[in-house]
Amino acid sequence: MRWYDIEPDVCMAISMIECAAPDAQIDYANYIINLVKEKDTTMSYIKNAAKSNLKNRYTRWYDRNETVSRAFSYLKETTKEIQKEVSLSVLAYKNKKEAVA
Repeated sequence: MRWYDIEPDVCMAISMIECAAPDAQIDYANYIINLVKEKDTTMSYIKNAAKSNLKNRYTRWYDRNETVSRAFSYLKETTKEIQKEVSLSVLAYKNKKEAVA
């Protein structure tokens, strides 16, 4: 089981990003990075996330882009509450962007 399959909202957000165009994936990734940094002020896991990204380079679909990989590492390592909150916010952000388009 993948880390994001546990929480349905997180799984839905990740799946939506996976199906998005590459430029949209980067936009959503930057959005996630900014939200996690805003909500998780300790972020003591950032150094470990970078090491994990290097170790898993190109083994996961989201490792093809450094920004997307970093965003998912941050999301994976933050608290479950922040994961859910950020995921719901990403889904709302997507819906808002689609409504404008």
